[in-house]
Amino acid sequence: MAHKIFDTNVPLTAAGMNSEASEHCEVDCGEVISQIMKGEIIVIVDEDERAISEYRNNMYPDPRGTRAGQFLMYVLLNRHRPSRVHTLSIEMDEQGNYRDYPDNDETWTSAVPRCERFDPDDKKWVALAIRFKKDTNGEAPIVNAADRCWLAFESHLESAGTKLEILCRDERERNRNE
Repeated sequence: MAHKIFDTNVPLTAAGMNSEASEHCEVDCGEVISQIMKGEIIVIVDEDERAISEYRNNMYPDPRGTRAGQFLMYVLLNRHRPSRVHTLSIEMDEQGNYRDYPDNDETWTSAVPRCERFDPDDKKWVALAIRFKKDTNGEAPIVNAADRCWLAFESHLESAGTKLEILCRDERERNRNE
């Protein structure tokens, strides 16, 4: 069974809530959400619920609502069922940095306009991927739909041992420098 970490933009794109995403991208994201609902993918979140808090800040749990609402409802209902939602501990140091984040000195930079520095809100996803690898010796890619800044840091992430799964890679690369 595949374990994966989901950036918030995946369920939001599946729900048609991303103006930058094509209809094709929305369909691809919707298919991934369907796989989650069928139990074919195990969602990874942290025990302090930073991931769930971000989901809650961006979508409303509703089993009959949008794909985003269905995703959040699924995560909330299954967060104590390891066969559906895998929970990990990601620790923070005294400065508020994730211990498992590979670059807390902030040296990750990019020449891509709008993406000069790695987004601090996305550090939790990277820390989860690294912690999963340390705990299980397995891979858990970070799944992204439509945030082009992930592409700008893909080589940094790979160097740190983190895999990135970009659902709408073609359109992101086409619009990468905008």
